[in-house]
Amino acid sequence: MAFIDNLAYSLFMLSFAGFILLYTISSVYMAYRKNKKDFGVYLRSAGVPLGLIGAYMLIVGLWGQFTWPLPGSYNILFYDPFISFGILLMGFALSVRYNVRLEYVGFLGLLVGVMVIIYGIEGYGIGLTSAPMALLGLYFLYGVTGILSYPVALVVERLPGLKKNPWIGWYILIALFWIVLLFASLLAGYIGSAAISSHLISPP
Repeated sequence: MAFIDNLAYSLFMLSFAGFILLYTISSVYMAYRKNKKDFGVYLRSAGVPLGLIGAYMLIVGLWGQFTWPLPGSYNILFYDPFISFGILLMGFALSVRYNVRLEYVGFLGLLVGVMVIIYGIEGYGIGLTSAPMALLGLYFLYGVTGILSYPVALVVERLPGLKKNPWIGWYILIALFWIVLLFASLLAGYIGSAAISSHLISPP
């Protein structure tokens, strides 16, 4: 099976999903600071682009697993987490669309996050790529983001009923999630950008 050069674009989609989530969390936080009680409009609005990106990830990931287009076991290392993120984003979109509890999607995010960290450690350990530190950093940051998505989902669900000055731990969790996701999204975008020129010069 010939190599199909969609890695750069897929990394950009991963990065874009992160930035949309950052924008959404910031919007929800600002609405909370303005004493608004209904955050559903922000979550449902984010669900549209995130659901579309999630569908792309799921379709491309399944295609990759069926056709095995990348060199060797890199198909497993890349497409397994890619499918999982696609399922996670589509789960978020469906949850906000049908107004069901986010904590279950957040718990799925925790499980996916642990899995992604394991994949990153194993990929780094066997030196599967030419940039093992970038691989480890990307998988670790997105893995931690997935783990933190569970407590953040619980916080978002409880925000309408929280008092004006809630427990400082909620702020710390949201800030930590925001910072880790920011670095993960920047790194995914950087790796995708760095891959463009070499991929254009040497097409399949």
